[in-house]
Amino acid sequence: MNEYKIGIDIGSNAIKIVISENIKKTEKPHILHAIESPMHGFRHGYIVDANSALKSIKFAIAKTEKISKLKIDRALFSIGGIGLSSQFVKTNINITNKDGEVNDYNIDELVQKSEYLFSQKYPNKKILHIIPVKYLVDGRDVLGSPIGMYGKKLEAKIIFVTILEHHYDAFISLIEQTGITIQEDLIASPLADAEASANYAQKSQGCIIVNIGSETTSLATFENNTLTSLHIKSIGSNSITNDIALGLQIPLETAENVKKLKNKDYSKKKVEEIIQARLIDILEIIESHLKSIHKNRLLPAGIIFSGAGSKIEFLNDYTKKYLRLPTQNVSIVKYSKKTKRSSSIGEQFSIAYGLSFVKNVSFLKKSKLNMKKVKKMFSKFFNQIMP
Repeated sequence: MNEYKIGIDIGSNAIKIVISENIKKTEKPHILHAIESPMHGFRHGYIVDANSALKSIKFAIAKTEKISKLKIDRALFSIGGIGLSSQFVKTNINITNKDGEVNDYNIDELVQKSEYLFSQKYPNKKILHIIPVKYLVDGRDVLGSPIGMYGKKLEAKIIFVTILEHHYDAFISLIEQTGITIQEDLIASPLADAEASANYAQKSQGCIIVNIGSETTSLATFENNTLTSLHIKSIGSNSITNDIALGLQIPLETAENVKKLKNKDYSKKKVEEIIQARLIDILEIIESHLKSIHKNRLLPAGIIFSGAGSKIEFLNDYTKKYLRLPTQNVSIVKYSKKTKRSSSIGEQFSIAYGLSFVKNVSFLKKSKLNMKKVKKMFSKFFNQIMP
Protein backbone atom coordinates (compact mmCIF):
# COMPACT_ATOMS: atom_id res chain seq x y z
CA MET A 1 0.00 0.00 0.00
CA ASN A 2 1.35 3.40 -1.02
CA GLU A 3 1.89 6.04 1.62
CA TYR A 4 0.59 9.36 0.38
CA LYS A 5 1.71 12.74 1.66
CA ILE A 6 -0.87 15.50 1.79
CA GLY A 7 0.32 19.10 2.06
CA ILE A 8 -2.17 21.90 2.75
CA ASP A 9 -1.30 25.56 2.25
CA ILE A 10 -4.00 27.98 3.43
CA GLY A 11 -3.68 31.40 1.82
CA SER A 12 -5.80 34.52 2.03
CA ASN A 13 -7.44 33.96 -1.37
CA ALA A 14 -7.05 30.25 -1.96
CA ILE A 15 -6.28 26.95 -0.28
CA LYS A 16 -3.87 24.69 -2.12
CA ILE A 17 -3.72 20.94 -1.51
CA VAL A 18 -1.06 18.66 -2.97
CA ILE A 19 -1.14 14.87 -2.73
CA SER A 20 2.16 13.18 -3.53
CA GLU A 21 3.93 9.85 -3.12
CA ASN A 22 7.51 8.63 -3.16
CA ILE A 23 8.00 6.25 -6.08
CA LYS A 24 11.78 6.04 -5.63
CA LYS A 25 13.73 7.07 -2.55
CA THR A 26 16.27 8.86 -4.74
CA GLU A 27 13.63 11.02 -6.42
CA LYS A 28 11.47 13.90 -5.26
CA PRO A 29 7.91 12.99 -4.27
CA HIS A 30 5.69 12.72 -7.33
CA ILE A 31 2.64 14.98 -7.33
CA LEU A 32 -0.51 13.00 -8.06
CA HIS A 33 -3.08 15.72 -7.41
CA ALA A 34 -2.79 19.51 -7.07
CA ILE A 35 -6.10 21.12 -6.16
CA GLU A 36 -6.92 24.78 -5.55
CA SER A 37 -10.09 26.06 -3.93
CA PRO A 38 -11.35 29.55 -2.90
CA MET A 39 -10.51 30.63 0.65
CA HIS A 40 -12.57 32.99 2.78
CA GLY A 41 -12.14 34.23 6.33
CA PHE A 42 -8.40 35.04 6.07
CA ARG A 43 -6.69 38.42 5.66
CA HIS A 44 -2.91 38.80 5.32
CA GLY A 45 -2.61 35.26 6.65
CA TYR A 46 -4.73 35.93 9.74
CA ILE A 47 -8.09 34.39 10.57
CA VAL A 48 -10.69 37.16 10.56
CA ASP A 49 -13.82 35.00 10.20
CA ALA A 50 -13.42 31.51 11.67
CA ASN A 51 -16.79 30.22 10.40
CA SER A 52 -16.10 31.25 6.80
CA ALA A 53 -12.58 29.83 7.02
CA LEU A 54 -13.84 26.50 8.35
CA LYS A 55 -16.42 26.21 5.55
CA SER A 56 -13.75 26.96 2.95
CA ILE A 57 -11.39 24.31 4.29
CA LYS A 58 -14.13 21.66 4.52
CA PHE A 59 -15.21 22.45 0.97
CA ALA A 60 -11.62 22.12 -0.29
CA ILE A 61 -11.15 18.82 1.54
CA ALA A 62 -14.40 17.41 0.12
CA LYS A 63 -13.38 18.53 -3.37
CA THR A 64 -9.95 16.89 -2.99
CA GLU A 65 -11.40 13.64 -1.66
CA LYS A 66 -13.80 13.46 -4.60
CA ILE A 67 -11.06 14.02 -7.16
CA SER A 68 -8.40 11.83 -5.54
CA LYS A 69 -10.79 9.15 -4.22
CA LEU A 70 -8.83 9.25 -0.96
CA LYS A 71 -10.05 9.87 2.58
CA ILE A 72 -8.12 12.78 4.12
CA ASP A 73 -7.86 12.39 7.89
CA ARG A 74 -4.29 13.65 8.41
CA ALA A 75 -2.12 16.15 6.58
CA LEU A 76 0.92 18.40 6.76
CA PHE A 77 0.14 22.10 7.22
CA SER A 78 2.09 25.31 6.67
CA ILE A 79 1.51 28.55 8.54
CA GLY A 80 2.31 32.04 7.30
CA GLY A 81 1.04 35.59 7.34
CA ILE A 82 2.48 38.92 8.42
CA GLY A 83 2.92 37.66 11.99
CA LEU A 84 5.66 35.29 10.81
CA SER A 85 9.21 36.53 11.44
CA SER A 86 12.76 35.58 12.36
CA GLN A 87 15.10 36.84 15.06
CA PHE A 88 18.70 36.03 15.98
CA VAL A 89 20.10 35.18 19.37
CA LYS A 90 23.82 35.09 20.09
CA THR A 91 24.90 33.30 23.23
CA ASN A 92 27.65 31.14 24.68
CA ILE A 93 28.43 28.55 27.36
CA ASN A 94 31.57 27.31 29.02
CA ILE A 95 32.64 23.79 28.10
CA THR A 96 32.96 22.09 31.47
CA ASN A 97 33.71 18.57 30.27
CA LYS A 98 36.93 17.23 31.79
CA ASP A 99 38.56 16.68 28.42
CA GLY A 100 37.09 19.86 26.91
CA GLU A 101 35.51 17.99 24.01
CA VAL A 102 32.24 19.41 22.62
CA ASN A 103 29.41 16.87 22.68
CA ASP A 104 25.66 16.68 22.06
CA TYR A 105 24.91 17.73 25.63
CA ASN A 106 26.82 21.00 25.11
CA ILE A 107 24.83 21.76 21.96
CA ASP A 108 21.55 21.09 23.78
CA GLU A 109 22.63 23.29 26.67
CA LEU A 110 23.54 26.13 24.31
CA VAL A 111 20.25 25.89 22.41
CA GLN A 112 18.25 25.75 25.65
CA LYS A 113 19.98 28.85 26.94
CA SER A 114 19.31 30.76 23.70
CA GLU A 115 15.67 29.63 23.73
CA TYR A 116 15.26 30.76 27.33
CA LEU A 117 16.75 34.18 26.54
CA PHE A 118 14.51 34.50 23.50
CA SER A 119 11.34 33.50 25.36
CA GLN A 120 12.07 36.01 28.11
CA LYS A 121 12.39 38.82 25.57
CA TYR A 122 9.49 37.80 23.29
CA PRO A 123 6.82 36.21 25.53
CA ASN A 124 4.01 36.51 22.93
CA LYS A 125 5.79 34.64 20.16
CA LYS A 126 5.46 30.95 19.41
CA ILE A 127 8.72 29.33 18.31
CA LEU A 128 8.24 27.26 15.16
CA HIS A 129 11.84 26.45 14.24
CA ILE A 130 15.25 26.76 15.90
CA ILE A 131 18.12 26.98 13.40
CA PRO A 132 21.78 27.24 14.46
CA VAL A 133 23.45 29.37 11.80
CA LYS A 134 27.01 29.58 13.09
CA TYR A 135 29.15 28.03 15.86
CA LEU A 136 32.39 29.26 17.34
CA VAL A 137 34.81 27.42 19.63
CA ASP A 138 37.12 29.70 21.62
CA GLY A 139 36.26 32.54 19.24
CA ARG A 140 37.09 30.63 16.06
CA ASP A 141 34.50 29.97 13.36
CA VAL A 142 33.44 26.35 12.95
CA LEU A 143 32.54 24.85 9.60
CA GLY A 144 29.56 22.58 10.22
CA SER A 145 29.07 20.93 13.61
CA PRO A 146 31.46 21.66 16.51
CA ILE A 147 30.92 18.19 18.03
CA GLY A 148 34.29 16.51 18.57
CA MET A 149 36.24 19.77 18.77
CA TYR A 150 38.10 20.84 21.92
CA GLY A 151 37.93 24.14 23.72
CA LYS A 152 36.77 26.14 26.72
CA LYS A 153 33.98 28.24 25.25
CA LEU A 154 31.19 27.40 22.80
CA GLU A 155 29.30 30.21 21.06
CA ALA A 156 26.43 30.17 18.57
CA LYS A 157 24.32 32.42 16.40
CA ILE A 158 20.83 30.92 16.32
CA ILE A 159 17.83 32.01 14.29
CA PHE A 160 14.34 31.60 15.71
CA VAL A 161 11.42 31.42 13.27
CA THR A 162 8.30 32.53 15.12
CA ILE A 163 4.62 33.33 14.77
CA LEU A 164 2.44 35.42 17.06
CA GLU A 165 1.07 33.13 19.79
CA HIS A 166 -2.59 34.06 19.33
CA HIS A 167 -2.35 33.53 15.57
CA TYR A 168 -0.84 30.09 16.14
CA ASP A 169 -3.53 29.11 18.66
CA ALA A 170 -6.36 30.29 16.38
CA PHE A 171 -4.88 28.35 13.45
CA ILE A 172 -4.55 25.14 15.48
CA SER A 173 -8.12 25.51 16.76
CA LEU A 174 -9.40 25.97 13.21
CA ILE A 175 -7.68 22.82 11.90
CA GLU A 176 -8.88 20.78 14.87
CA GLN A 177 -12.46 21.68 13.97
CA THR A 178 -12.01 20.12 10.53
CA GLY A 179 -11.31 16.74 12.14
CA ILE A 180 -7.97 16.46 10.34
CA THR A 181 -4.90 15.45 12.37
CA ILE A 182 -1.85 17.67 11.91
CA GLN A 183 1.16 15.52 11.02
CA GLU A 184 4.50 16.65 12.45
CA ASP A 185 4.50 20.30 13.55
CA LEU A 186 3.25 23.33 11.66
CA ILE A 187 5.88 24.42 9.14
CA ALA A 188 6.64 28.07 8.41
CA SER A 189 5.44 28.63 4.83
CA PRO A 190 8.74 30.05 3.46
CA LEU A 191 10.66 27.01 4.72
CA ALA A 192 8.24 24.59 3.05
CA ASP A 193 8.41 26.76 -0.07
CA ALA A 194 12.20 26.55 -0.13
CA GLU A 195 12.12 22.75 -0.32
CA ALA A 196 10.15 22.88 -3.56
CA SER A 197 11.64 26.05 -5.04
CA ALA A 198 15.41 25.80 -4.55
CA ASN A 199 17.94 23.00 -4.81
CA TYR A 200 20.92 22.26 -2.57
CA ALA A 201 23.39 24.16 -4.75
CA GLN A 202 21.25 27.31 -4.82
CA LYS A 203 20.72 27.31 -1.06
CA SER A 204 24.41 26.62 -0.47
CA GLN A 205 25.79 29.32 -2.77
CA GLY A 206 23.25 31.90 -1.62
CA CYS A 207 19.76 32.79 -2.84
CA ILE A 208 16.57 34.57 -1.87
CA ILE A 209 13.20 32.93 -2.38
CA VAL A 210 10.44 35.47 -2.95
CA ASN A 211 6.90 34.15 -2.72
CA ILE A 212 4.37 36.66 -4.04
CA GLY A 213 0.98 35.68 -2.69
CA SER A 214 -2.32 37.46 -2.97
CA GLU A 215 -1.88 39.70 0.09
CA THR A 216 1.65 39.04 1.35
CA THR A 217 5.14 38.65 -0.03
CA SER A 218 7.62 36.49 1.85
CA LEU A 219 11.40 36.78 1.60
CA ALA A 220 13.67 33.96 2.74
CA THR A 221 17.44 34.04 2.24
CA PHE A 222 19.69 30.99 2.32
CA GLU A 223 23.45 30.45 2.49
CA ASN A 224 25.43 27.31 3.24
CA ASN A 225 22.13 25.44 2.84
CA THR A 226 20.77 27.24 5.92
CA LEU A 227 18.08 29.87 6.38
CA THR A 228 19.71 33.21 7.20
CA SER A 229 16.70 35.54 7.25
CA LEU A 230 12.93 35.56 6.89
CA HIS A 231 10.74 38.59 6.29
CA ILE A 232 7.04 39.05 5.44
CA LYS A 233 5.44 42.18 3.97
CA SER A 234 1.75 42.95 3.51
CA ILE A 235 1.88 43.49 -0.24
CA GLY A 236 0.93 41.00 -2.92
CA SER A 237 -0.60 40.44 -6.31
CA ASN A 238 -3.97 41.76 -5.10
CA SER A 239 -2.30 45.16 -4.78
CA ILE A 240 -1.70 45.12 -8.54
CA THR A 241 -5.31 44.13 -9.18
CA ASN A 242 -6.52 47.00 -6.98
CA ASP A 243 -4.24 49.49 -8.78
CA ILE A 244 -5.54 48.36 -12.17
CA ALA A 245 -9.14 48.65 -10.98
CA LEU A 246 -8.55 52.20 -9.73
CA GLY A 247 -6.36 53.27 -12.63
CA LEU A 248 -8.71 52.03 -15.34
CA GLN A 249 -11.90 52.51 -13.29
CA ILE A 250 -13.08 48.95 -13.87
CA PRO A 251 -14.50 46.21 -11.58
CA LEU A 252 -12.04 44.09 -9.59
CA GLU A 253 -12.96 40.93 -11.51
CA THR A 254 -12.19 42.66 -14.80
CA ALA A 255 -8.96 44.07 -13.37
CA GLU A 256 -7.86 40.58 -12.33
CA ASN A 257 -8.35 39.34 -15.90
CA VAL A 258 -6.44 42.34 -17.25
CA LYS A 259 -3.55 41.54 -14.90
CA LYS A 260 -3.54 37.92 -16.07
CA LEU A 261 -3.69 39.06 -19.73
CA LYS A 262 -7.05 37.35 -20.19
CA ASN A 263 -8.61 40.68 -21.07
CA LYS A 264 -6.77 42.88 -23.59
CA ASP A 265 -9.46 45.50 -24.15
CA TYR A 266 -7.50 48.25 -22.42
CA SER A 267 -4.44 50.33 -23.26
CA LYS A 268 -1.40 48.07 -23.08
CA LYS A 269 0.83 51.03 -22.24
CA LYS A 270 -1.41 52.15 -19.38
CA VAL A 271 -1.64 48.62 -17.95
CA GLU A 272 2.15 48.20 -18.13
CA GLU A 273 2.66 51.51 -16.29
CA ILE A 274 0.32 50.46 -13.48
CA ILE A 275 1.90 47.02 -13.11
CA GLN A 276 5.43 48.44 -13.29
CA ALA A 277 4.77 50.93 -10.47
CA ARG A 278 3.60 48.21 -8.08
CA LEU A 279 6.34 45.76 -9.11
CA ILE A 280 8.94 48.40 -8.30
CA ASP A 281 7.40 48.68 -4.82
CA ILE A 282 7.94 44.94 -4.35
CA LEU A 283 11.48 45.10 -5.73
CA GLU A 284 12.32 48.00 -3.41
CA ILE A 285 11.19 45.86 -0.47
CA ILE A 286 13.48 43.05 -1.63
CA GLU A 287 16.42 45.42 -2.09
CA SER A 288 15.84 47.06 1.28
CA HIS A 289 15.82 43.66 3.00
CA LEU A 290 19.00 42.53 1.24
CA LYS A 291 20.72 45.76 2.25
CA SER A 292 19.62 45.29 5.86
CA ILE A 293 21.40 41.91 5.99
CA HIS A 294 24.35 43.16 3.89
CA LYS A 295 23.60 40.85 0.97
CA ASN A 296 22.54 43.28 -1.73
CA ARG A 297 23.84 41.88 -5.06
CA LEU A 298 25.83 39.28 -3.14
CA LEU A 299 23.70 36.15 -3.66
CA PRO A 300 25.19 34.15 -6.59
CA ALA A 301 22.08 31.99 -7.09
CA GLY A 302 19.96 35.13 -7.24
CA ILE A 303 16.22 35.40 -6.81
CA ILE A 304 13.78 32.53 -7.13
CA PHE A 305 10.17 33.63 -7.49
CA SER A 306 7.28 31.45 -6.35
CA GLY A 307 3.63 31.90 -5.51
CA ALA A 308 0.72 32.85 -7.76
CA GLY A 309 2.01 36.42 -8.15
CA SER A 310 5.26 35.24 -9.72
CA LYS A 311 3.42 34.75 -13.02
CA ILE A 312 2.99 38.51 -13.46
CA GLU A 313 4.32 39.72 -16.79
CA PHE A 314 7.52 41.80 -16.76
CA LEU A 315 8.50 40.56 -13.27
CA ASN A 316 11.79 38.91 -14.26
CA ASP A 317 12.76 41.69 -16.67
CA TYR A 318 12.25 44.42 -14.09
CA THR A 319 14.02 42.38 -11.42
CA LYS A 320 17.18 41.91 -13.49
CA LYS A 321 17.20 45.57 -14.40
CA TYR A 322 16.47 46.91 -10.92
CA LEU A 323 18.24 44.46 -8.60
CA ARG A 324 20.95 43.20 -10.99
CA LEU A 325 20.60 39.62 -9.84
CA PRO A 326 19.88 36.43 -11.79
CA THR A 327 16.21 35.45 -11.58
CA GLN A 328 14.07 32.42 -12.25
CA ASN A 329 10.62 31.09 -11.48
CA VAL A 330 9.97 27.88 -9.61
CA SER A 331 9.03 24.95 -11.81
CA ILE A 332 6.69 22.31 -10.38
CA VAL A 333 5.47 19.25 -12.25
CA LYS A 334 2.59 16.86 -11.71
CA TYR A 335 3.01 13.14 -12.36
CA SER A 336 0.39 11.10 -14.21
CA LYS A 337 0.10 7.45 -13.23
CA LYS A 338 -1.87 6.69 -16.37
CA THR A 339 0.50 8.20 -18.95
CA LYS A 340 3.66 7.92 -16.82
CA ARG A 341 4.41 11.51 -17.85
CA SER A 342 4.81 14.78 -16.01
CA SER A 343 3.28 18.17 -16.77
CA SER A 344 3.84 21.64 -15.32
CA ILE A 345 1.47 23.06 -12.72
CA GLY A 346 1.18 26.52 -11.20
CA GLU A 347 3.79 28.22 -9.04
CA GLN A 348 1.11 28.72 -6.37
CA PHE A 349 1.51 25.07 -5.32
CA SER A 350 5.15 25.44 -4.21
CA ILE A 351 4.38 25.63 -0.46
CA ALA A 352 1.89 22.74 -0.43
CA TYR A 353 4.31 20.59 -2.42
CA GLY A 354 7.27 21.61 -0.26
CA LEU A 355 5.50 20.13 2.75
CA SER A 356 6.15 16.70 1.21
CA PHE A 357 9.84 17.08 2.10
CA VAL A 358 9.52 17.94 5.80
CA LYS A 359 10.92 14.67 7.19
CA ASN A 360 14.10 15.20 5.20
CA VAL A 361 14.65 18.78 6.34
CA SER A 362 17.49 19.33 8.79
CA PHE A 363 16.34 22.76 9.99
CA LEU A 364 13.14 21.52 11.63
CA LYS A 365 14.58 21.42 15.13
CA LYS A 366 12.03 21.08 17.90
CA SER A 367 12.16 23.03 21.12
CA LYS A 368 14.80 21.77 23.54
CA LEU A 369 13.78 23.98 26.45
CA ASN A 370 13.97 22.11 29.75
CA MET A 371 13.24 24.51 32.59
CA LYS A 372 14.96 22.38 35.25
CA LYS A 373 18.17 22.30 33.24
CA VAL A 374 17.90 26.00 32.39
CA LYS A 375 17.42 27.00 36.06
CA LYS A 376 20.37 24.83 37.05
CA MET A 377 22.47 26.36 34.28
CA PHE A 378 21.65 29.94 35.26
CA SER A 379 22.16 29.13 38.95
CA LYS A 380 25.62 27.86 38.11
CA PHE A 381 26.29 30.99 36.03
CA PHE A 382 25.28 33.38 38.81
CA ASN A 383 27.27 31.41 41.39
CA GLN A 384 30.34 31.89 39.20
CA ILE A 385 29.98 35.69 39.09
CA MET A 386 28.94 36.22 42.72
CA PRO A 387 31.78 37.23 45.12
